[in-house]
Parts: sequence; structure tokens; C-alpha cells
Amino acid sequence: MAWAMDRVEYLITVNHGLAHISADEIYRLIGRRPHIYDNYVRLRGSIDDAYKLIIWGRTIHRVYLVLFEDQFSSLDDIGKKVSELDYKELYPSGASFRLRTIRVGEHPFNSMDANRVVGGHINKALKESGLEPRVDLDNPDVEFVLRIVDDKFVFMVNLVGEALHRRMYRRFLHPASIKTSIAASMIMLSRWDDENFIDPMAGGGTIPIEAAMYRYNYAPGLYRESHPLTKLPLFNIEEYTEVRRQALQMRLSDKLPQRIIGNDISRRYVEGAKINAESAGVDKYIEFYNYDARLLHRKGVPHGDYVVVVNPPYGIRMTRMKVVPNLYRDVLASLYTIGASKVVSITARWREMLEAYEANGFKLREKLEVLHGRLTTYILVGEA
Repeated sequence: MAWAMDRVEYLITVNHGLAHISADEIYRLIGRRPHIYDNYVRLRGSIDDAYKLIIWGRTIHRVYLVLFEDQFSSLDDIGKKVSELDYKELYPSGASFRLRTIRVGEHPFNSMDANRVVGGHINKALKESGLEPRVDLDNPDVEFVLRIVDDKFVFMVNLVGEALHRRMYRRFLHPASIKTSIAASMIMLSRWDDENFIDPMAGGGTIPIEAAMYRYNYAPGLYRESHPLTKLPLFNIEEYTEVRRQALQMRLSDKLPQRIIGNDISRRYVEGAKINAESAGVDKYIEFYNYDARLLHRKGVPHGDYVVVVNPPYGIRMTRMKVVPNLYRDVLASLYTIGASKVVSITARWREMLEAYEANGFKLREKLEVLHGRLTTYILVGEA
């Protein structure tokens, strides 16, 4: 099988509940709209699309190149079908690999069985092609991924390694930090234009850092030295390097008139957020404050037109459950007083947040159910 460089297919994992935001971002990046599923999207395009997706994608997690898909009757059936691929364009000679199986539905085997049986077929096919493979379950050069859903399978190769929402700039770890890809999605949902930006309960600083990266055109993929696709013969290291070089040149350097503010009541968290912002290279664009978010209008936060993006306590880990309704209401009241016109929040306590919106004159524009880890949360988008 020869690969047509202009007709490949990608499966791209995204946040459950925010696939449409990722689809919009992908369209802006490469000019083609993917098909939306639950927690992933699928895109037909060219080999060159991968470089932009991996360097610029803010809301996506993993990018897989689809190698083969079909129905199956047994694990040996899958193994025989994937063995027929031309691995010389997919696999560097002497490299290590592993197979990871994702399984949905009822089957007479488990994921470990699939890894063993199908992985054995892959290993044999690589050896017969003279590629001298090595199995490495911990840190492989190439990770093949087998996604089995009922009686169908998709065989893929992971182009990014660790999920892209792990930005690599975090040096301080907040105990209730928001996933960077969700933070980026919330910023896009806010329709932030020329307003000031504030996260009144910023914790370790993820939301204001992602906001600064977005506003000043910092490509998230540049926080990694490289990506696994550079090891695959199918991809061109020179083209990948050129996309990186252009992304670095596209960063803005002059400070824009809009303020980006991160605030938290904890001095320790504010100092941690500053460490993360410096690690990301955007500390010069963010103003950090150490105030009670309920009292911003009485402190030193300048008044003006603000977009608010916030991940407040849910009363699960960081705050007592019974104080949440008053906390949400008082924080939004303070934000409204300093000039907030748009609010995007994420919480498991959406009813209490909606009541706080309504009590402070914010009309609900959109409500999205989002899985954050294993917790069902809701993003509420409101406007004054």
C-alpha cells in the first residue's frame, strides 16, 4: 500500500462536550471542517495538515494518523489485516514500538489480549519487512493505537505522544487546575475581542496564561522540543521545522492595550501562577493580584470593560458546599461592578452559578455539558 500524501485521514481526540469548538479551531487552522463525534473528530486532508494541527492546536489532545479500518471477526483477523500494511513508510528501521488498545463494547477478550495478539502480528510484519523492531512498553519511538468499537476497529499511529493539553510550561501544580484545552475552549467561547480579560479565581494561572498565549499568538506546540511524527518516514522533518520556525516568528512582542488579569485569594497560588506564566514566557503580559474575588471592586483592580473566564471552586475539594451559592453571587456582583460584560464559567454546580448570573444581570447565552476528567461539569456563557 502506497500512501497518497494529499489523501490521509486523522482521528483527533478532543474534550467531551466541546468537539464543535475544536472543529471550528481546526477549520481556522487548515481550512477544512472535520466530522464531529463525541470526544473526537475525524478529518480528511494531507500529510502537511499534521504540522499545523500539532503546533497550533489549543483545544485538541491527540492527533492520530488512521492507517486501516474495517470490521473484524477475531483478534487474529485484525492482526492479519494490519499485517498487510506497507510499514516501510510508517516505521523507522531499528525503532521501538508498542501497541495501545482502546476498547468500547462487549468482547470475548480484553485490551491486554488485543495488545498481545495484534501486537505479535505487527512485530512479525515489521521483522519480515527488515525493519528490526524492538518492543518498548514504557517509552517507545512509535505508538500504534488500536481502537475497537463493537465489531469494528481503527488502527492508527500516535503523532504527538503525550496529549497536547499537557503544555509543558507548568512548574507549579495547583490541586484543582483546569485542563488547558478546556481553558482555551472557554476563551474562544467568550468571544473575547478588545475588552480587558480577568480570571478572578486563577489558582495556578492556567486561564490567564492561555489567554495571553491566545492574544499574543503563542503556539502551544512550541513548548515541546519535538513530536513523535518527526521519527516517521512518511513525514518531512524540514517542513515540520519550518512550521515551528514560522510559529515562533508569529508571536507578538509589543504589549497590547487590553489588560489580562489573574487574581487569587491565596498568596501561594498567585506566586505559583507567576512561576507558570514565566515558564510559558507570557508573564510580562499578565497582571497578578492577590485579593478576595468578592471584593475586587473595593481593591486595586482597575474598572473597565471586562471579559471574565473563571473556574471557581465547586464545593468538592477546595470549598465547603454550603458557601458556594453566596460565593458565586458575591464574586459576580464584584465583577459586574468593575465592568464585566461577558462571563464564561465552568462548574459542577451550574444551578447555583445560573442563579448568580441572573442575580447580577447576566443573561445565559449558552450552556454546555463537559467532562473534566471523570467529573461532569457545565460551562455557562453569559452576557450583561
